[in-house]
Amino acid sequence: MKKTFLITVVIAVVLAIVFSPIASQSPYSRLHNATWGYRGPYDQVLNYTIASVKGSIWQTKSTELVFPPRGQRNWRNITAINVFDQYYPAGEGGYATLKAGGPRFNHTTIKLKSQRGKGYNFVIEIYGR
Repeated sequence: MKKTFLITVVIAVVLAIVFSPIASQSPYSRLHNATWGYRGPYDQVLNYTIASVKGSIWQTKSTELVFPPRGQRNWRNITAINVFDQYYPAGEGGYATLKAGGPRFNHTTIKLKSQRGKGYNFVIEIYGR
């Protein structure tokens, strides 16, 4: 009886370790990608931007990306915004936040912010029709 119970406990512990979220977490699941809206089949790229900032010791860096740029107009509605975290190692890049506008608007403001002491490297795609 004790031997069967001990074997059952050992098997349960091994299965818990093997199938735990920590053991199955890939490096790509820690990326800080963001998507707003839906990209349809007839949407066109309105803007493609690469935003990269190097880190400084004990500081956070932030930038606001404004579309359309000051002095220009956009007559199309934004349908989707994709922000891809390209920073390596994964999980140490920055965060993207939609501050204004976005899908269903013709303008947007995206705030990009790094983690303390780190930089960021984002690819931003804005689609519309």
